[in-house]
Amino acid sequence: MDRKTWLSGVVTAIAVSSGTLVLTAGPASAATCQAQPFSSCVAVSYQTSQVKSIRVNGRCLIGPSGQHPNVVIGHDETPFVQTYGGARCEGNTENRARVNIGGEDANRYRWIWIS
Repeated sequence: MDRKTWLSGVVTAIAVSSGTLVLTAGPASAATCQAQPFSSCVAVSYQTSQVKSIRVNGRCLIGPSGQHPNVVIGHDETPFVQTYGGARCEGNTENRARVNIGGEDANRYRWIWIS
């Protein structure tokens, strides 16, 4: 087991033992962001169990926290983010979770934190 996989497990164990549900990205095997200049790929971090999927500019993103190399937003763009309690962006499960949008990281991913 490599160090990144081990650390991911430790972070998950700490989050669960503290009573807070935090979905983490899991083992590091992320695809490389292929965004054009002046744009970023999207990465999401769920810090609540109330959200199972989100829409970013109309595109449904499902699954755990992590990177989405095929979803691109502009550097100056504030993406429109909708949150859902259902696993596939079902309209009847839309909720109002808190959304924070960060800057671009060193791997050209722009993080969206859902809490």
